[in-house]
Amino acid sequence: MLLKYYQKLDDAMSYLLASTANEGGLLKKVFKKKPIFLVDIGANEGSFIDFIDKNLLLNKIYCFEPITELSEKIKKKYNQKNIYISNLALSDKAGKKIFYQYAITSTSSLYKQNNTYKSLKDLKKTFKVETNRFDKIFNKKQKIDICKIDVQGEDYNVLLGMKKNLQNKNIKLLKVELSFINFYQNTSANFYKILHYLEKFNYRIISISKIKFKDNKLIFVDAYFQYKK
Repeated sequence: MLLKYYQKLDDAMSYLLASTANEGGLLKKVFKKKPIFLVDIGANEGSFIDFIDKNLLLNKIYCFEPITELSEKIKKKYNQKNIYISNLALSDKAGKKIFYQYAITSTSSLYKQNNTYKSLKDLKKTFKVETNRFDKIFNKKQKIDICKIDVQGEDYNVLLGMKKNLQNKNIKLLKVELSFINFYQNTSANFYKILHYLEKFNYRIISISKIKFKDNKLIFVDAYFQYKK
């Protein structure tokens, strides 16, 4: 049974990677002119919010970004929008963890980098950050149109923390960074784990928007998942 699943997955990946997806076109086809409730987990400088604002009608934004100077930048830029910004780091449990802030802020993480990209290991500072579960925050059956997760090694744990929302089909579209390597210490590639986990809730991959290679080997992809009956 599992072998057949991975064979189908291999066929799907071969087809999806055959050409570059038109991400904006995909979102417009799914949502048309519907006002969008966006949750951005790992917002960084807000580039995905910018992208959604350009292509769709943003109605409400809820984003998570532990680096204060970046969250303040987003708040200032979108102060006219219905936006809530939290400095929490989402995970599979509530608590406190060390956060590693790197010079290239998009590589900052709850984990320390390994030697995959030595040139990116310019660690600026570490600090403690509070963590919590998605289900603890979104517990009133809110219907979310798009939820983006890009949290550098913690993506799978974030998904574990939103189990109830996945069970209740409260999220229409998920965008998740999938890894084929471990870029951080004490982490592992999450590609198969995430696909297998989301399959339990009938969330299936429908498109890929970004592909990253190193030494001609696939290392990361950004994938869209949608609930399918």
